[in-house]
Amino acid sequence: MVPTTRRRIFDRIDRRRGTAPAAPRPGFSLLELLVVIGIVGLLAALLLPAVQAAREAGRRAQCASQLRQLGIAAHLHADTRGHFPPGVEQWYFNSAVAYRGIPLFAHLLPYLEQSSALVKWDYQDPINNANQGAQSNTAVVLPLLLCPSDVIHENPITMASRNWVYALTSYGGNGGTRSYFPLQATADGIFHTTGEAAEPRARQQPTRPRDVRDGLSGTLLFGERSHVDANYQTFNDAGWGEPLAQQGWWGASTSRKMIGHVTLSAFAPINYRLPFAYAERAGQSPPADSFNAFQAYVDRKLCAYGSEHPGGANFCFADGATRFLNTQTDLKVLAAFSTRSGSEPAPVD
Repeated sequence: MVPTTRRRIFDRIDRRRGTAPAAPRPGFSLLELLVVIGIVGLLAALLLPAVQAAREAGRRAQCASQLRQLGIAAHLHADTRGHFPPGVEQWYFNSAVAYRGIPLFAHLLPYLEQSSALVKWDYQDPINNANQGAQSNTAVVLPLLLCPSDVIHENPITMASRNWVYALTSYGGNGGTRSYFPLQATADGIFHTTGEAAEPRARQQPTRPRDVRDGLSGTLLFGERSHVDANYQTFNDAGWGEPLAQQGWWGASTSRKMIGHVTLSAFAPINYRLPFAYAERAGQSPPADSFNAFQAYVDRKLCAYGSEHPGGANFCFADGATRFLNTQTDLKVLAAFSTRSGSEPAPVD
């Protein structure tokens, strides 16, 4: 019997038993494979924005929670001491660096369960908190003070000219209508410099809850700081302006510019971005064609609230409530929220 005949006989037996081998299945054609890949790619493109939006919603919620914790800590400080913490408790020394102090966030640490960061804090000469290299008290990175959406490429940062080491924060206290430069600060918010070397007036006193005559629910306590501005960065690259990527020392202890690191204000709109680059500086109003003239824009930028959340920034009000204010918030409304006793009508959503 030839092999072909034998195979037919066995196939006939298998069919009777129901064990016949299945007919071979055809494979995918190239066209079908391309169609499947295209459908998968389309579904991924549709789902990716939703996934990113969900992640950002989570980051925004975490940021708001952290701001609320700062607000609670500020009230615990006020309950204990009778006043909110100073923006910077500032003293004058006869040797360089002349202005030194204890900043807002250092005062809040015991109420944020971060007392360990203050164990070795030098209250007699604050410069010693920053000049110990990586072991500096001010070099401690505190996750609670960092918004998960903020873009910070280096933390802590080292000021090479002085060898100071500072960790950064994404938040700032309400400095009122204007918080920077110190001599032009209005000190009409919640946080400002205090003590013998306070500016713009010597011996300013910290704010008490009863000083907030506009109402706690209508007055800001804390807001977000953005470390991103592409146009401003072009000026930094040219050596002009305070480096934005290094702004926001939570433990600011040295120089008269300390208050600009721990407070923000209504001197510029939310998410203010410089409207021109270094190469376009000529012919601007106000002028920006010289290093000194550009300081007017530096002051605006360093006062501005902002964030990397789409459309606005998170804020904590003095009653402990957190709200998201969008970038379209009128500057007059923001100023009304920022002053503690300006007698403005409460802004309406």
